[in-house]
Amino acid sequence: MGKKLLFLLGLIFLSFNQNLIAQEQTVTGTVTDSENGMPLPGVTVLEKGTSNGTSTDFDGNYSLEVPEDATLVFSMVGFMSQEISVSGQNVINLELSPDTEALDEVVVTSLGLTREKKSLGYAVTELDSEEVNTVKDYNVASSLVGKVAGLVVNQASGVGSGSRITIRGNNTLTGNNQALVVVDGIPIDASGNESGGSIYNSTVTGGGITDINPSDIESISVLKGPNAAALYGSRAASGVVLITTKKGTRGSGLGISLNSNISVEETMFLPDFQNEYGQGTNGAVYSDLDNFGSNSWGPRLDGSQQLYYTGEQRAYNAQPDNVENFFENGIKSINTIAMDQGGENHSVRFSYTNNQTTSVIPNSELHSHNLNLRGVIDLSDKLTLDSKATYFTQELENRVNVGTEGVLAYVYSMPRNVAIDDLKRYKPSLWSNPGMFPDEYGAISYAGQNKSIGNPYWMLNQDTNDERRDRFLGFSKLNYEFTDWLSAFIRVGGDVTNVRSEYIQDYGHHFFYDGRLNFSNRKNVEINSDFLITANKDLTETLNLVANVGGSLSKRTFEGMSVSGNQFRLPSRSFLNNTNVQTSTHTPLGVKKINSLYGSFSFSYDDFMYLDLTARNDWSSTLSEDNRSFFYPSVSYSLLVNRFIDPDRDFLDMLKLRASWAEVGNDTDVYQLYQTFSVPQQGYLGLTVLEGPSVKLNPDLRPESVKSTEFGVEFNMFKNRFYGDFSIYEIITNDMIFNVPVPFATGFSFFKENVGEVKNNGFEIMLGGVPIQNENFRWDISANMSRNKNELVELIDGLDYTVLNSLGDLSIRAEVGGGIGDIYGTTWKTNENGERVVNAEGFPVASNERVKLGNAQPDFIGGLTNNFTYKNWNLRFLVDGRFGGEIYSATSSYLDAAGVSERSLEFRDGGVTIDAINEGTGAPNDIQISAQQYWSNYSGITSNYVYDQTNVRLREFALTYRLPGESIDNIGLTSASVGLIGRNLFFIYKAADDIDPDASIGTGLSGQGISLNNAPTIRSLGLNINIKF
Repeated sequence: MGKKLLFLLGLIFLSFNQNLIAQEQTVTGTVTDSENGMPLPGVTVLEKGTSNGTSTDFDGNYSLEVPEDATLVFSMVGFMSQEISVSGQNVINLELSPDTEALDEVVVTSLGLTREKKSLGYAVTELDSEEVNTVKDYNVASSLVGKVAGLVVNQASGVGSGSRITIRGNNTLTGNNQALVVVDGIPIDASGNESGGSIYNSTVTGGGITDINPSDIESISVLKGPNAAALYGSRAASGVVLITTKKGTRGSGLGISLNSNISVEETMFLPDFQNEYGQGTNGAVYSDLDNFGSNSWGPRLDGSQQLYYTGEQRAYNAQPDNVENFFENGIKSINTIAMDQGGENHSVRFSYTNNQTTSVIPNSELHSHNLNLRGVIDLSDKLTLDSKATYFTQELENRVNVGTEGVLAYVYSMPRNVAIDDLKRYKPSLWSNPGMFPDEYGAISYAGQNKSIGNPYWMLNQDTNDERRDRFLGFSKLNYEFTDWLSAFIRVGGDVTNVRSEYIQDYGHHFFYDGRLNFSNRKNVEINSDFLITANKDLTETLNLVANVGGSLSKRTFEGMSVSGNQFRLPSRSFLNNTNVQTSTHTPLGVKKINSLYGSFSFSYDDFMYLDLTARNDWSSTLSEDNRSFFYPSVSYSLLVNRFIDPDRDFLDMLKLRASWAEVGNDTDVYQLYQTFSVPQQGYLGLTVLEGPSVKLNPDLRPESVKSTEFGVEFNMFKNRFYGDFSIYEIITNDMIFNVPVPFATGFSFFKENVGEVKNNGFEIMLGGVPIQNENFRWDISANMSRNKNELVELIDGLDYTVLNSLGDLSIRAEVGGGIGDIYGTTWKTNENGERVVNAEGFPVASNERVKLGNAQPDFIGGLTNNFTYKNWNLRFLVDGRFGGEIYSATSSYLDAAGVSERSLEFRDGGVTIDAINEGTGAPNDIQISAQQYWSNYSGITSNYVYDQTNVRLREFALTYRLPGESIDNIGLTSASVGLIGRNLFFIYKAADDIDPDASIGTGLSGQGISLNNAPTIRSLGLNINIKF
């Protein structure tokens, strides 16, 4: 491997030196579009028969040193190539004409194969590099929002957190509902992509797509549903996000590009707080420190001297900006340098990206480095080697947990008279008079010292919640061209991830005074090797066959170790040996292997009728011998009917009808067949005992079955100035792997079985076009919208629902007849006449039964992208939205109960007599209650805080100026641009109070439908600078 690397580097310098050899003359010129006269950037200009070449800049200009008798070849995808003899000319301007045949869009599909989009019988959406790199985010998933019909991204809280990516709904209750991520044809490890969800202390990790450097991405293809992804078999049930990374350009010489993407970040919005009443209860301030609390149900803020949480007497004044001032301006700086070198038979690309992101939450930061090297070389005229190695390392300081015990729980409920600068002094040693606190170690919060209320500054400065992630991804691929119609490749790829976490709650902590810590290490490895034989043969003058036959070996392993300690001996030291009680957990090596054989046969008749047949058989080590082999077929058909309607393409460039059917699956994790027992560290009376599992495993477990049917229409009209895509689909999942509750008399809590059925059906529509195009101006517009209806058709006899998560009277369920993510909870109790009732004391009363209040999945999602180009200026922006669907805002409930929300001002003066029937008397209520009594009880009724998710926002914005070629040629630049960029600039409409309905507390099913003290949504505004040499 080392010799090959040295060889490639040697080629770089050799080719570079060759390019320094003096040529006889310099040829310059401009290349334009023959149809509209606009300059064409990116046209390859190559001296025929050599590796000497260049490409046109943004203005279509080029300059190249060549001999007087040279021939120049001008080429660009979508245009007809031209050859021009130099013959001593110094200036050669020319127009390239669109190639109507070559205009057929080519997309990357399963196994990394490129196909003409017109031939596909299923839906695929492709995004280019610019879509993810103009308004850049370290998490590539953020750049997919609103751009792909049918794709939903739920954002988690805090810097470094992952995202949840679902395509066409949730297919299963316990399996993976997220799309498979494939990079350069190799599936990558997805551990950590379903994390968080705890209502108490939820940590959402990164991993998967979040570790992919956006600067290295050439394109992203979204293979929607099982039909498009069938060749990935048991991993294809939820669709595929297929990422193709950049490689060097042959014949381009040495090029260097610099990109700097720097943004200032701030909170997009915060809840509305009241600033009229301060800390206290029942309309009075707290009388002593022992009973000091955190609520804001005190008297009106009047500036009088009152008891403060420090024990001092302070002016009782409003601090209207204390929550806002807790948050800081963050900086996101993503910088990349890339070197690209190519010769006649090789290309090399190296890139380094540094990401320094400081969060709006104090002392929470992310630092990452990404190094990538890719080389392609022709070992002979038939044999090509393509190799890539990527190393990624990330350090995340002070991850932000969400939930009832998360950092933000103690920020949003901050009393309205607490000064934020006081809260920053979270321990006695930070005060000028530490002696006024009885305990020199105890945390100080706005409820006083040694209370169960946390101080967010202690949690972010005294405690530790860090993570380090190191990841290596790489592959090598050998491709051999036997003939002009027969080729084969073999490929081996590896993905190794090591994650180290450090979690310390220091001595004096508000919950765990004696302190505790946990150190953990986790390692995930995925090795994939595959081969593919491809035959592309014209069987007759009108019939073409592309046949692919191949196989793969996949091995996935995981292991981990965790050590914990409690009760620090020395208060000032936080290390394992300083704890009295120590425990450890070892996750032994788990191995999952899948062997596969597959094939696809694509028939094309007269370039207008296409039939695809695919088949794959997987053998999984996680299933029993009788069930480990499963067969996955698919068939798709497409017909270009424009051949009959408008054969001369006068107005109809393409009209395609398509249909497809596929069956894929979901298998299970390791150790799901046979019982295992755990050995406690401390057995009963010191004896060695075995603890039985709560789940009875099943040696006859089968993989889940996912069947999908899809129909669609695609069209291009008026020389591709107007285009569209419409799809309808149905996806049915059977034999879900599920833990079925059983009576305790069985000795277990659950039996693992194959049960039930889930159905998703919906439609997707995309329309776009170029309304205006002339020599100086072009306007591109594209809109997409989709709807998915999810239904749990059946579960198991005697069981109508399963709970995914719960909080008080709220439960997120999967209910038979309903959908995955149904929201159930209480309403205001009513009598038999439908009248609201209060209890004997006049308080609001929640219903005894829980009813369906909504579903966490949106009814519709959509996006609208506009792109305006005027000379060297470009303006693009994305507006996206989700419509329908519900979310429970526990955040709002807690704000009201604490008396800090603007809503809680209602009834402060004079109280309220609720218009309802009093349960105690059976007569209309005549008992007056205080605002505190009203909101304390009102906040416990679930339905009051189930909000509509509907929101529309300006998601992305970029205004870019590309410097003219004549202004940068003199300083040796190929191109340069500077742009003003923004993300999440503002809401156009938002139905929910206090929260961003797109956010979640986790990336698994349990994290959906609940907003619980999430980190605020971030608005960013910055600059994007690109320079190429």
